[in-house]
Amino acid sequence: METVPVPDLFLNGQPNNDAVVFVPYTSSVPVIKGRASLGKHMISLITEGEKVLHIENKTINLTPNHILLLAAGNVLFTERLGPNAQIKSTMIFFDGQTLHNALEQFQEPRAMQDTRTPYLLFNRDNYLHSFIESVNTLMDQELMNSPLMHAKLNELLAYLNSKHPGLLASLRSVSARPEEERLRQVIEAHLTEQLTLTELAFLCHMSLATFKRKFEQVYHESPARWLQIQRLTLAANKLRAKAAKPGDVYVEAGYENHSSFSKAFKQYFGVLPKNYVP
Repeated sequence: METVPVPDLFLNGQPNNDAVVFVPYTSSVPVIKGRASLGKHMISLITEGEKVLHIENKTINLTPNHILLLAAGNVLFTERLGPNAQIKSTMIFFDGQTLHNALEQFQEPRAMQDTRTPYLLFNRDNYLHSFIESVNTLMDQELMNSPLMHAKLNELLAYLNSKHPGLLASLRSVSARPEEERLRQVIEAHLTEQLTLTELAFLCHMSLATFKRKFEQVYHESPARWLQIQRLTLAANKLRAKAAKPGDVYVEAGYENHSSFSKAFKQYFGVLPKNYVP
């Protein structure tokens, strides 16, 4: 699929240099395949439509039933319109110092290195529903000034911390991990997804050339060849265990169509998937 321009608010991570800013986002033309480098943490309050986000260690399906806290870093995303043929959300951008100050106020200990996570996903409850309505009302009436932005963000963080003690302290970007560890994490998390090498490199915070070089150092094989072998082996295992039909397994193996999967499968195993008998 073609990569379309990312909305300007994502570029360079932040619309302006304020520590906290609320940004309304409405679109009737979904982003088919976009990418963003977030220089600050972000909270997504989506009210219409859906988003699928690929981050370093996870693929997240975001709907109006959730709110998402996403740490600074690289993200790939697609959008799906809602019943009213639009996608609508409010995004809250805030810097690490703001989160640190909130945790200090909550008297929460700093998260240990091995407990950090690049995202937190919460189900919307009655309070969160009312909170989002209050934010939208302030935005619609153009009353959301800087003091209110800070107050509303702190209100939300205080509520989430009260309901999930200690969890906010684990939110931080994992991009500072060693390159080899980060590369392995990205590959394992997105092995069967239809992401290009360029997109995988983006999630690794690497150029394509660096990604290919590091990949071969870690896996002793080119990325394209290694990924193909892993996906075909996964498909063969599912066929062996009768966990999937030959006509369905190509999707689970990360192929876009059955024809290309069948051709690659036969080249590697010598038979078509429907004739595969281990």
